Amino acid sequence: MKTFKKLTKIFPLFLILLSVTSCNINDYLNIGDDIASKIFPNVWDFLVQFLAFVIMVILITIFAYKPIKKYIKKRQDLLDEEVNETKKRNEEAKTNLLISQKEIALTHEKASKIIENATKEGNERKEEIILRANKEAENKIKEADEIIKKNKIEAKNELKNELSDIALDLSSKILEREVNENDNKKLIDDFVNKMK
Repeated sequence: MKTFKKLTKIFPLFLILLSVTSCNINDYLNIGDDIASKIFPNVWDFLVQFLAFVIMVILITIFAYKPIKKYIKKRQDLLDEEVNETKKRNEEAKTNLLISQKEIALTHEKASKIIENATKEGNERKEEIILRANKEAENKIKEADEIIKKNKIEAKNELKNELSDIALDLSSKILEREVNENDNKKLIDDFVNKMK
C-alpha cells in the first residue's frame, strides 16, 4: 500500500520529465526556428514515449505490483490469522485460569470443611474418651470403696472374732482362779499387747 502511494507521488514528476525528454534538443539549438515548436514537444515522440511508459507500467503492474500485492495480502492474512489464533488462545487461557481459580477455591473450601470436620470429630472423640475415662475412674473408685468397705467389715468381723476368742480365753482364765487387781491389770495389759 505504501509503494502504491509512493508511485502516485512520483507519477506526475515522471510525466513532466517524459515530456521534456521527448523534445528534440536540436530544436532548441536552432535559433531561427519557430518559438512555438521550441516550447512544445514533438507530438509523435511524446506519444511513443507515453505508450512505452504505459506498457512499462502495465508490465510492472503485472509482474511486480500484483505479485508483491498478493504476497503482502497473503502475509497480512497470515498475520491476521496468527493474531486471531493468539487472541483465541488468550481467551482460552483466561477461561482456563478462571476455571482453575474456581477449582482451587472449591478445593480450599473442601479442605477447610475436611479440617473442620476432623477437628470436630477429634474434639468429640476426646470428650468421649474423657467421659469414658471418668466413668472408668468412678467405677474403680466405687470398686475400691466397696473393697475397702468389705475389708473394714471383714476386719471388724475378725476383730470381733478375736475379741470374742480373747474374751473367752479371759473368762476361762478368770473362772479358773480368783481375780484380784493385779491379775486384772495383767489381763488387760496382755489383752492390749495381743491387740497390737
